[in-house]
Amino acid sequence: MKKNFMKFAAAVIAACTLASCATINSGAAISSNSAVGSKMGEAQSTIICGLVSTQGEQNNIKQAAANGGITKISHVEYVDQSIIGGLIIKHTTRVYGE
Repeated sequence: MKKNFMKFAAAVIAACTLASCATINSGAAISSNSAVGSKMGEAQSTIICGLVSTQGEQNNIKQAAANGGITKISHVEYVDQSIIGGLIIKHTTRVYGE
């Protein structure tokens, strides 16, 4: 019984580690020939084990612009931070503009 439990635990750990190692993020930026801008706004979300999100929408550009009081976006920056080997992923969207 103990031997089967150890095999099961090892399989669960391996599956969680392999399932959460990578994120796909386009990182696309909206840009024009304008300056960076004097304002910056952020919106954050956290994904746990690839299943549970702290917010309904990830990387919400509209929310980040509203948080910074931005009405004219010059560019967008995405930052992904992996915590505990990818089990927790913190997404941050930064919007720059006027």
